[in-house]
Amino acid sequence: MRILSFQSQVIFGHVGNSAAAFPLQCLGHDVWAVPTAILSNHAGYPDTAGRAAAPAEIAALVAGLDRRGALAACDLLLSGYLGAPATAAIVADAVARVRAANPDALYCCDPVLGDRGPGIYVDPDLPGRFAAALVPLADLLTPNLFELEVLAGMSPGALDGADLSDIVTGAREVLTRMRPGGCLLVTSVEHRDQGDGMAAMLAVDDGGAWLVETPLFAFAIAPHGAGDLVAALFAACFAAGRQPSDALAESAAVLHAVFVQTARTGAAELALVDARNSFTMPSTRFAVRDIG
Repeated sequence: MRILSFQSQVIFGHVGNSAAAFPLQCLGHDVWAVPTAILSNHAGYPDTAGRAAAPAEIAALVAGLDRRGALAACDLLLSGYLGAPATAAIVADAVARVRAANPDALYCCDPVLGDRGPGIYVDPDLPGRFAAALVPLADLLTPNLFELEVLAGMSPGALDGADLSDIVTGAREVLTRMRPGGCLLVTSVEHRDQGDGMAAMLAVDDGGAWLVETPLFAFAIAPHGAGDLVAALFAACFAAGRQPSDALAESAAVLHAVFVQTARTGAAELALVDARNSFTMPSTRFAVRDIG
């Protein structure tokens, strides 16, 4: 599969394209990684060097790829952290150009807006740009629970610890604004009946909803980039023709394997290189529950 990915790039550590590209390549996919920001490290450290890429620069990179025939050959587009609001229009244009050549190409939008605790940590215009320009184009959407609340027009915390049925309802409301036949993955679910010491992810489409729960890791320093990684894994599985439940199971198994290796090394970054064999053969798999 040939994948065009618009995300941030860090030199040290693994977030954005630096979390998604290597695992996808290990799975046999060709990844064209367009940096929406070039940074020394993610913003969880005391300081960060680098900058968001200028929209004109990103547009020029896309034009160069188009001259090489990459857009016409693309099977899957990913977008994550955008940096500048104007970048949303560039991604939307790339989606349109890819689909003009390949109507079967899928677009996965990871609406990177914020998280529980810090709240919105991107340009305040970006939530509106995602909602207006990118969500309607998306075949796949991969928000965390906070981002789902934002896109559904809910107050922060409205779904935190809620009944699963309420979270599914919120996901389906956003699903109505996506392309027909779309699927939404909530990458961090905290629901009322969740087991102690467990983490959960939820996939929802027009026909069903599926939940997977995996052990929660008590990291001394929680590694960043897990959402970027699982969005890429889920999108690649789904685009390869897998059912949402299968893509959810595969993504959860690989993410768990990466967390196991990260905990074993004691690193503050995802141990992607050490866990590389698990991308194709994760040792532990988890039951996916059909919750309708």
